[in-house]
Amino acid sequence: MKKSLELSGEPLMPGAFVGNPQTELSVYENWQLNIKRDDFARNYYDKWNRTKEQTKTGRPIDGIISPVCAVPAYPDDFDFSIGYTGICNLLQLPSVILPITRVDLKLDAMNDEYRQIQPVSELDQKAKDLFDKGIELFENCRVDLQVICRRLEEEKAIGLALVLERAIQSYQ
Repeated sequence: MKKSLELSGEPLMPGAFVGNPQTELSVYENWQLNIKRDDFARNYYDKWNRTKEQTKTGRPIDGIISPVCAVPAYPDDFDFSIGYTGICNLLQLPSVILPITRVDLKLDAMNDEYRQIQPVSELDQKAKDLFDKGIELFENCRVDLQVICRRLEEEKAIGLALVLERAIQSYQ
């Protein structure tokens, strides 16, 4: 990656993992990881297919609507990610991201209820620490949703995103 960046003249973004010779995988190690990924994907798809037991139609769900991130988009110089897009990358699932709104300092001010929230993980604590520094850091940052569909269902993801977009616009 470093060589490609040098050729393009683009800077390395903070928080990007590029590895090093000590973390480089052999072909065999890479294949072992792919096998584990495929096993994980099979389990995930089996669970997705079992949603037919919970729907009124008797069919699995068409897609998942989720936040893109546990916090609003954050400035580039933050060095950690708490996004919900990783599962799409891991399982090769199509995802369409919709910008919904932006952080408004008046509407999104911290309240006592937020201050009393107890973090449940180290990552949760990092997110809370960000907000504790001041919501001003996030002024005008985007808040997004994503639509996730099954592998090779890109058209369905786009269609569902269009339906979601129209629904959200009707409430604005």
